[in-house]
Amino acid sequence: MKRIRLENVDIDLKEQLKNPKFKRLYELECAKVALAQRIAELREDKHMNQADLAKKLGVSQQFISQIETGEGSNLTLGTLLRLATTLGRSLKISFPKASKNNPSLQVA
Repeated sequence: MKRIRLENVDIDLKEQLKNPKFKRLYELECAKVALAQRIAELREDKHMNQADLAKKLGVSQQFISQIETGEGSNLTLGTLLRLATTLGRSLKISFPKASKNNPSLQVA
């Protein structure tokens, strides 16, 4: 396996992002991570642990853990809406114009 020096990671990533399939998968993973982090932040802001949130949603703690680690593959719009409501938030989905400096998905 080729070793990549740390300072070359950005250069290597830019090169790999030229591949449309890689770019699509990379953007999907970035979106999942951003969403997972935001959900965990909102839960912590409410001074709730995963078990508390799971109980309020009627799901398992493991399901919440999967969401917060980006491993959940069956996260639906309905579940996101229930999560938002339980955390005292609304759900807003937008489609901002993408650019080189603006990834395909932003989570606020």
